[in-house]
Amino acid sequence: MKTLRIIFLFPLALARLIFIVFISGYVVFVGWFWLKIFGFSQRLQHWVMRTWGKSIVIFLGIRVTKNELPQSHNYILMPNHRSYIDIFIVAGLTPSAMVGKAELKKWPFVKLGALITNSILVKRSEIKSLVETMNKIKASVNQNIPVTLFPEGTTHKGPLTGQFKKGSFKIAADTNIPIIPMAIHYKNENDAWIDDDTFLGHIFRQMGKPVTKVFLRYGEPIANNDHQNLQKNTRKQIDLMLLELIDEAAM
Repeated sequence: MKTLRIIFLFPLALARLIFIVFISGYVVFVGWFWLKIFGFSQRLQHWVMRTWGKSIVIFLGIRVTKNELPQSHNYILMPNHRSYIDIFIVAGLTPSAMVGKAELKKWPFVKLGALITNSILVKRSEIKSLVETMNKIKASVNQNIPVTLFPEGTTHKGPLTGQFKKGSFKIAADTNIPIIPMAIHYKNENDAWIDDDTFLGHIFRQMGKPVTKVFLRYGEPIANNDHQNLQKNTRKQIDLMLLELIDEAAM
């Protein structure tokens, strides 16, 4: 029965994977052309992220239940991290500049995509890179382009958050930029991409699912010039929201 299900859903997974490649290439090409003609702008950044993220979320059958984002233009969005799917969801709903690993430059379209979306790729082991990251985050927020940073630094199955990296909060405290905590919960815990699960194996299983249900909640902005308190309060708020979302998903 499982084999028959895999055979039946494989064409759907393949079609969705092809669509992701297509839409990624499309927005990068249009964004690059836009950049060359008109230069970088908040409008360009938002169009690329929202078009890319929303298109993929819809085509992948991702159904999101959420509350409203607090009214604010200057903030760092900090979600817990379950899967690469988080990135599509955040891009579509909250078109911010992303902070990610420098190694992602090797992926197709990522290097040029980072340029047109103001996203920041960091060499985590280099102090110089971290200082540049802080300056780039501050510059982005000053342009009214919020920044998304996953404080766990990697995916975590849950049910609550994993260990947070303190560098994220030191940047927020030093730049005096408010943090908006964000909780992401998948109804099916196997939607998480963790441990030694291969990317291709997970992506074909995931994209073969007709529907993926996701529960999302934005928290209230938090500001503090003490990075340890900022880290503690952010994690506490995300964990409390996750507990509420777990109960909501079980209903």
